[in-house]
This record gives sequence, structure tokens and C-alpha cells, in this order.
Amino acid sequence: MLDITRAYGLDFLFPEKDTVIGASLRTYGEFARAELDLICEILGREPAPGAYIDVGANIGAIALPVAARFPGWSVVAVEAHRGLSGVLAANALNNRLYNVEVIQAAAGPRSQLTRFPSKALSGEGNYGVMSVGNHQGFPTETVRMCTLDEIAPSRTRFVKLDTEGFEAQVLRGAQAVVRDQRPSWILETRLAPDEAARFCMKVLLEAGYRLFWFAVPFVLRHPLRGGPREGAAVADLNLLALPNGVDLDWGLPSVTSAEAPWPELSEAYGYQSRYSAQQ
Repeated sequence: MLDITRAYGLDFLFPEKDTVIGASLRTYGEFARAELDLICEILGREPAPGAYIDVGANIGAIALPVAARFPGWSVVAVEAHRGLSGVLAANALNNRLYNVEVIQAAAGPRSQLTRFPSKALSGEGNYGVMSVGNHQGFPTETVRMCTLDEIAPSRTRFVKLDTEGFEAQVLRGAQAVVRDQRPSWILETRLAPDEAARFCMKVLLEAGYRLFWFAVPFVLRHPLRGGPREGAAVADLNLLALPNGVDLDWGLPSVTSAEAPWPELSEAYGYQSRYSAQQ
């Protein structure tokens, strides 16, 4: 039911038939490495330790390398799927990452109970596509929903949202975080124009954030462990939101309006030249 692999100097348990995150870690030794590197670059510029929140943390493919690289930071990993949450907690413990707090809950606009898919860890497929609003045809179970305003530690400096179309609802429950803490954000969005993403753009632009498109390949380089898996999805499209005082030279296309046209994925890949020497 579970397999184990090593990536980023860490051991990861994962559902053995997971076709995306687990498969990428096992086959290539990485998953969304550019996203991880960008987060760590921003955190590394902070004058003092703070908190990083990963919503939709799955098995910890990004949260745990962040925790390992910044042991003085608090990492809050939020995962609603009961089985994945347990694997995430085991991965944190097995790697002695005691700065990780795992919260088994769905983040959303209010505190309540909700329904979330309960796909068995023995199943096959992409374990990263389930959400409160997207049950993928699986049975569901009752889980806690919490808001980011409830759970965000003081000095929250970065928030990653990967909630498969539920990002706007999560942002509705983060008004105080946006207003008072002003962390940087990465929010996954659809590959085509999406009203939920436009809502997020509007909220963050009105709050004084600078927005950028950030396309993130699942596997960035030609990996040492073989070529890309045929037929695999190759990238996520994200919004990066930076508050005043945080600057980044990654060559990302800026977003100046909530009505901005959607980019082609290739348009957002300018930063990849920094990795060319490693390919």
C-alpha cells in the first residue's frame, strides 16, 4: 500500500500507486523543485525565523524540505485527507523534523464540518486532485474545516495554497493574515481562465500585493533517474503574490489586473535558464 523513496536528502513514504507526486519523487528524485527553491529563496531573506503554511500539503513533498532547510522556522502542514495526513505526519517524524505541525483539516472560509474524499491509500491515481469541491467520484467522510486566520502562527511569512480550485474559499478565511501579517503567497490556479482565481487576484491586488504568473513543472530538469513519464501532466500554473519589501528576480510575467489574460505555460518559464547548467 505504501512505498518509500529518498528525495532532497529525506525519506518519503507515499501511496505506491500514486501517479504524480509519489511517482515523481520515486522516479526523478524531485517534485516541483522550482516552487520549493523560490519559497526557500524568499524565506532565506527574512531577518528572523517565522512560519510557513502549506495548505494541501499531501505527503510533504514541499513542506518537509522547507522544514529541513529552515529548522528554526515553524512549518504548518494542512492536509484534509485522513490517510495522507497520517503519511505526512509519519514522514515528518521519520525525518526528525520536529518543527512541523500537521493539521488534519480542510482550510476554508469558516470553522465548520465538511465532507472530503476518503480515497483509500491502496488506490491508483493522482492523490493531489481531491478537494472539498472536487470529490473525484470517491466516497467522502466528515472532516474539520478551519480558517487560516485561526491557525496562522505569528510571523507567518509565506503561505502556499494547493486546494484544487478551493483557493478563493481559503482566502476568504484569511482576511486577517492578508491584512495584518502580509506574507508572500503561492496559489495554484487552473490552466484556463477561472473565476475563483480572478477573485484571488482582485483580493490580493486590492490589498497592495504584486502578482506574477508562476508555471511550475513537476520535473524541472532531465533527471538522473530517467526521462519523463509518458502521458504525465507536466506543470501547474500558479499565482505568486509578493508584499511590498519582497523582491524577486525570477523573470516571471506580472499580473496587473484581475481581468488579465491567461498565459501559455511556456510564457512563464523564463526562470528556467537558471537551472540550465544543471541539466
